[in-house]
Amino acid sequence: MSEPENDTDQECDTVAGYEFPAGEITMTLSLDYIRKKLGWCPYAKTMNTSPPVISTPPVTFHPEPPGPGAGGSGRIGRGVTLALGSFRILYRNRQLLWFSLLTGIVMLLSIASNLYLQYLSGAALFPGTNLIPGPASVVIAAGSLPWIAVIFISGLVYAFLTYYLLAALITCVSIILSGRVATMRDGFANARKYITPLLTWAVIGAFIGTLSSSVSNPSTTSNGLPGNFGIIILSLVIIAVFYLLTMFVIPLIVLGNESLVHTISHSISLFRRLWGEIIACFLILLLIAFAVMFISLIPMIAIGFSTGTAGAIAVAYMLVMIVLLFVGSTIYGIAITGLYSFGKNGTLSAMFEGKQVGVGYV
Repeated sequence: MSEPENDTDQECDTVAGYEFPAGEITMTLSLDYIRKKLGWCPYAKTMNTSPPVISTPPVTFHPEPPGPGAGGSGRIGRGVTLALGSFRILYRNRQLLWFSLLTGIVMLLSIASNLYLQYLSGAALFPGTNLIPGPASVVIAAGSLPWIAVIFISGLVYAFLTYYLLAALITCVSIILSGRVATMRDGFANARKYITPLLTWAVIGAFIGTLSSSVSNPSTTSNGLPGNFGIIILSLVIIAVFYLLTMFVIPLIVLGNESLVHTISHSISLFRRLWGEIIACFLILLLIAFAVMFISLIPMIAIGFSTGTAGAIAVAYMLVMIVLLFVGSTIYGIAITGLYSFGKNGTLSAMFEGKQVGVGYV
């Protein structure tokens, strides 16, 4: 029997009993059987059949933190928390009500000055009634240059005092939210640093208010409707936009230490991010105010019908509205401070959720 060639490429599909090269033992029958059935050849060249390794560049995920405007239900929940938390913070820091008193005094002085100017211009103080009519001779004609000057000056004084008090209140609330002790002196001292931008913003507000009063002068009427009705609507829109901007312009000036030009663009940016929280927050505040007014009206009406003192009941109801307006000005300052803080930091202060942080009481 010839000796098989020592070649690793030799055929392996022979029958059982194949004689292996010299020096090797003969395959057993069982191994030979497995070889024939499975087609396995011990002399076949080894073929690398492992799948090729594909080098994949590593992927790094940068999860974007949820912004203030993420989620409709989240917006509503934060707005409700801000509204209710503002009441809670005011209750725990009742000395903040001094700002309500000061702001209320400024409001009353502004109303009194406007009524007196209306009286001097010969117009009825309460249109449709004969209560306190104007003088027989007009002292200052409505729409005249002196009338416009008085309107502008009174509006400027009212706007500046209001913004100054709001800036001091925002400072105190910001200190409280950080867990520190705040005093009214701290608030006024910090607001005093920003008199120039606050006064500039007050000048803009007074100019817009004077312009609106001029175009809505009742003397410029035609067929029962103002002849410049479109201009009046436009002026009302401008006033609304101005007051909406003021909501964040004052915190940006006092807390952000930014210039007046930059505060306008940043205020618009904050509105775009927090519009849901703003609507939810102030809607809840309005609902609470309406509920308080309605609840207080019920016993007043009952007492008025039983005693016949309708006039006294009306006066008492007006006093309730004035108190709500005064207190509401402070709650407004607390709410916009929380909105500003959330818009800048992305986190809501734990105090709005009822948690105490430090000893930050006024």
